[in-house]
Amino acid sequence: MALYLALGDSITAGYGVRNPFSFPNIYANSLMRHNPDLRLLNLGVNGLTTSGLLNLLKSNPRIRKCISQASLITLTIGSNDLLRLIRSPNQPVQTSLLPVILGNMNKTLLQIGQKIRLLNPSATVKVATIYNPLPAGPYAGYSLQAQRIIDNANGMIMMCARRYGFTVVDLDPEMKGKESMFIGRDYAHPSIAGYQMIAKAFARH
Repeated sequence: MALYLALGDSITAGYGVRNPFSFPNIYANSLMRHNPDLRLLNLGVNGLTTSGLLNLLKSNPRIRKCISQASLITLTIGSNDLLRLIRSPNQPVQTSLLPVILGNMNKTLLQIGQKIRLLNPSATVKVATIYNPLPAGPYAGYSLQAQRIIDNANGMIMMCARRYGFTVVDLDPEMKGKESMFIGRDYAHPSIAGYQMIAKAFARH
């Protein structure tokens, strides 16, 4: 039996939709057509940051065991690190925090990649880039500024992926111009259509 392990934040957990509509469920169902023995284990955690994930990889024996046994791992992480830069719709992005947050994120991503590869040198690992939800809601005025920060963060995700042989699933361009369809009512998490889009993007890569 092959194990598909979904790790990451609320996007992996399927925040805002019922379980069958989470992207790991949709993706796993498409894979099961060709591999009926596949088993999905979704360990997504709402609000998880890169440092939170790293702590789990270091200290949680169950997660470490699951990583070592998985043939496929998907990962969404980093959005919650960046959310610390925005306090309210009326307050500019906290640019003074930017170098520290991005620096820590870069270092932590590389440690996450190293931990995953030490536990499982051969699994297929697919990691998503961070998308920009701001054009869909009340933060739209900060969208261009946020995009530059997201581009920086996504560069780090791509660099980490190259170093550890992960596949990049680039969600940011998939989202652009379609935010009203793919972003849910909270103006942050995907809608059902958004989760379907993410599942299809993982399936294509």
